Amino acid sequence: MTTASEQLFDDWRFVFAKAGRVRPGMASGRPSGAAMRQSLLAAITRKPQVMVKITSFSKSAQQLAAHLDYISRDGQNDVFDNTGSSFASIGGKLGLSTHEAMHTYGRAIAREVSAQEGAGGKRGRPRSRTAMHLMLSMPAGTETGAFELAVREFLSEQFQAHDHLFTFHDDRDHYHAHVVVGLQGQDGRWLNPRKNDLLAWRQTFAASLERHGIAAEATPAYSRGNGKDGFRRDLEELRQRGTRERPVPSPSFEAETEERAIRRRAEAWSRIAAHYAADGDREAAEAIREFVADRYDHHPVPESEQATGQAPAPIGRKRRRAEGRER
Repeated sequence: MTTASEQLFDDWRFVFAKAGRVRPGMASGRPSGAAMRQSLLAAITRKPQVMVKITSFSKSAQQLAAHLDYISRDGQNDVFDNTGSSFASIGGKLGLSTHEAMHTYGRAIAREVSAQEGAGGKRGRPRSRTAMHLMLSMPAGTETGAFELAVREFLSEQFQAHDHLFTFHDDRDHYHAHVVVGLQGQDGRWLNPRKNDLLAWRQTFAASLERHGIAAEATPAYSRGNGKDGFRRDLEELRQRGTRERPVPSPSFEAETEERAIRRRAEAWSRIAAHYAADGDREAAEAIREFVADRYDHHPVPESEQATGQAPAPIGRKRRRAEGRER
């Protein structure tokens, strides 16, 4: 029989899993009760959510060169290498223009990849992708100087084994960074990003922002009552630029699956609230119940509360999802 503490731990792992499934080995080291409580309350305090998004990949030096021209505004915007040095200063030392210095570095990242892979000398299929393009951002109003320091720290920590370059843009309502990362590391190993990597990068970036005085959180979307948009955001951005007539639905999008994943998160959050209520922790219980009522359409009543006749949490409605349906 599962004990109350074991159920709390299982639900804690579940609400922080990327897609509603706890994979083997995830959070294998069990945190203390105080640490779990702190992380749960931090997730519902409405801190701004960080964004770390893969926007595209380069498959050739030509593609990467075009992307570098775009993010540098054809050389008008400062771009920095993995040491944090601007290509204007690098070019000055080498007798090159800023544009030439940047593209020289880009060609090194997008160098031809042979079938001989890695330090172990194993043969395999040549890689089709040579560089990954990321965008890092926070909501409007974020202090730009601290944001830039956090970006530099994050890239130095996360991609220290990979050549990368970055720049900052203020052409939207939120300040953001564009990053190019070479997929083949300096040790010959390849970076093959997956969804779990993106979650880990968001968490690392949020920690960097916090260290520089910017409140930030990297809670998975499902644990905030949000599902997928139903289409790829990169295609939507292309549509907004006038290069596509309409967004294309993601082949993997299934409305019923999305709703079920969100509902299971609401149930897990409600069990967590019931645990703290039974333990006499009224502050945590009420905060989590309010979070569930505000962010989820589904508001389950735990069996323990049904048995005692306690009233369910007030039913709220997630406005963003409702508005999305009406559209």
